[in-house]
Amino acid sequence: TRGRAVVIGGGIAGMLAARVLADHFEEVTLVERDRYPAGDANRAGVPQARHLHLLLKRGLMIMEDLFPGFTEDLLAAGCLRIDQGRDFRILYRTGWAPNVACNLDIITFTRPLFEAILRRHLLAGPRIRSREGVEVLGLSLDGTGRRVEGLDLRLCGEQPGAEASETLAADLVIDASGRNSRAPEWLAAAGFPAPEEASVDAMWGYATRLYEPIEGFEADWKTLFLMNRPPDQPRAGIIQWVEGNRWIVTIAGVMEDYPPTDEQGFLEYAASLRSPALYEAIQNARPLSDIWGYRRTSNRLRYFERLSRRPERFLALGDSVCAFNPVYAQGMTLASLGALELDGALRAQAGRSLDGLAGRFQKRLARTLSAPWAMATGEDLRWPSTRGGEITAKTRFLHWYIDQVIHLIPVSAEVYRRFQEVNHMLKPAGALFHPAVLLPILRRTLGSPLPRAVAPVPKEA
Repeated sequence: TRGRAVVIGGGIAGMLAARVLADHFEEVTLVERDRYPAGDANRAGVPQARHLHLLLKRGLMIMEDLFPGFTEDLLAAGCLRIDQGRDFRILYRTGWAPNVACNLDIITFTRPLFEAILRRHLLAGPRIRSREGVEVLGLSLDGTGRRVEGLDLRLCGEQPGAEASETLAADLVIDASGRNSRAPEWLAAAGFPAPEEASVDAMWGYATRLYEPIEGFEADWKTLFLMNRPPDQPRAGIIQWVEGNRWIVTIAGVMEDYPPTDEQGFLEYAASLRSPALYEAIQNARPLSDIWGYRRTSNRLRYFERLSRRPERFLALGDSVCAFNPVYAQGMTLASLGALELDGALRAQAGRSLDGLAGRFQKRLARTLSAPWAMATGEDLRWPSTRGGEITAKTRFLHWYIDQVIHLIPVSAEVYRRFQEVNHMLKPAGALFHPAVLLPILRRTLGSPLPRAVAPVPKEA
């Protein structure tokens, strides 16, 4: 083990990074602007916390490995374990997914509860402590100006322009401060170039409300997902059962077709979706909360791996590097994979100086993010008003191929299962070219008849 590592940001990516660092350093300090709430209340630093969150199967496996007992604690708090096939009803562009078990179980939860349980597990570690209510002003460099040796901090609430109240020494600094990370400013102030950025924005927006279902409500789903249909049907909606016998209901629109946040407008928007199932479920349910809107949904990637010069011993991960459109539910799982890459990079560096680690880690992380970035931005590029990005020949081919896969989903449980294995990051995207998927696509495109549907398919509205 080494000396002290410091993590900027106490969100999920920061907590996962801190847990990994505790295997390599004598002391790990988590620096957070917020003050953590008691219990599972929302906190200001997570403006999207009130909305629906999904942790993919790969992410759940990683978190359980890092925090043994984490899954059982979620279940003990009332969260639900559900199967991606048996308990999900998903209306794709071409029809309903098969209602068959996929053996892909995930946990449903509200974000504040999830974060509170994760934080409890993390801070039980003897090497980890948190510093709350402090703001990072910049990087502290050694005498050569080439190596980070700490952070300049001040208490939150100080007057703008106030000097740093202290410098926190560190042998390694990790930026996990999220979509609002000021890493480009810190690098520029220290005399280094800021990373290039790419952005793709389909102008998604969504609105969320908690409901209590009517007594005795019965359905063949724990999650109901009505997808939109590019390029001209922009509206979508989802209901998910969460702890406390509640539903979290989110309705969403693309191309600035934002759902309203007033009572009547919210219900009318829900009634306009491709199937009446969501509206029929909530029209007599009891509202438990206000209606919250959210519109910061652009995909943004910072190319830290391309920096021509970088300070040693300063790394970035999570949304500080790549902030995805939240509707694709990739963020927490990719934060988990980023933590694994951090662990692998540190193990490869064992017994050697930490110099050189930053460049090697950012390249490893970039490879991990490459395919999810292509998938998320590729889907957003289906909408004609999307800003940023480029529709290349590769993008057009991927659009065509994914369309063929989705055409098969309502009639093939095997294709659906393989599609979800890729979606849950258990298999690489190349698994969609397995003969079990590719051959039915070839038969379809060459005019052969498709197999019969595996289950009755409800009609669209």
